Amino acid sequence: MKAVVQTAVGEPADVLDPIDIGEPAQLAPGEVLVDVTLAPVHHGDLQLIRAQPGIPDDTGPVRRGSEAAGIVRGLGAGAEAHGGLKVGDRVIAVPAAGSWAESVVIPASAAIPVPPGLDDETAAQLMINYVAARMILRGLRKSVPEDELRKGAILVTGAGSVVAQLLLHMLMREGSAPIGLSRGRASARRVMAALDGAKVAATEDADWPSQVASLAEDRKIVGVLDCVSGGLVREYAPLLSNDAAIVTYGALGGADIGIGAPDIVARQFVIRGVVFTRWFTDLSPDEQAADIRSAIQLATELPPLFRTGGVYPLAEVRNAVAAVEAPQRDGFIFLRP
Repeated sequence: MKAVVQTAVGEPADVLDPIDIGEPAQLAPGEVLVDVTLAPVHHGDLQLIRAQPGIPDDTGPVRRGSEAAGIVRGLGAGAEAHGGLKVGDRVIAVPAAGSWAESVVIPASAAIPVPPGLDDETAAQLMINYVAARMILRGLRKSVPEDELRKGAILVTGAGSVVAQLLLHMLMREGSAPIGLSRGRASARRVMAALDGAKVAATEDADWPSQVASLAEDRKIVGVLDCVSGGLVREYAPLLSNDAAIVTYGALGGADIGIGAPDIVARQFVIRGVVFTRWFTDLSPDEQAADIRSAIQLATELPPLFRTGGVYPLAEVRNAVAAVEAPQRDGFIFLRP
């Protein structure tokens, strides 16, 4: 079967190749074989590839991909006990290491049934994005007192991304005052069209800091949910209140956070990193189940949040990578076996 693998250390566009690999061996107890119908290309996937320190000789090429929608083709012993799984079920596979392939083997606990009416394009991008947003909000609440969140405003960078739009929606639904910050005006307009009542400024405008201050409507900006980092932090830091929290979950603008210890100390900023994988270890099964139910309900309520920006065959994985990182991208990028 075909699978996309990382063959060396370097930029994703240079080190990813679709190759023929062997079919999965006999399934171990509790494992599920899923035929992939659609697999998203997340920014986090590309960051992981860039962070790969080496490719051990004894393991061979490293399969990539982390999430997929697909059809159950095989069940290891006891796997059907997880939610009554059966061959032919449509599932979201997450986490699904190696999902950029014709098929992937996952634990039964990683197979989430897809309800009728939820299309593959939404299902395939749903869980990692939703879980990331939920974990980011949990990180914010660990960093800013609840009364400050109610009275203040919250800046959300990278507003054109699915995660940022989920954050804007969740914050507005909770009665908070979020302000989106996108790179371009067109992206800002798309977000405001998708989310009724959303406020979004664009860094394309030279006066964006004053726009953000105006959108805050005399509220202190007590938190930032930031997937950009880099130099942007230096630019928005003057807008923040003392003791504000900068919750960072990405580095689209560069590896460094953009401000140094003197600024952090003088303003008493709280800096918190968030990674979605802690969802699997930090939350109870009941909390995880509640998040899954909420994610599926949101997908049915707000389909405009889950747009498709392009679908590429495995053979064109490098074109898919370029599409993910293209400026002003509108919609998620997928690989289809």
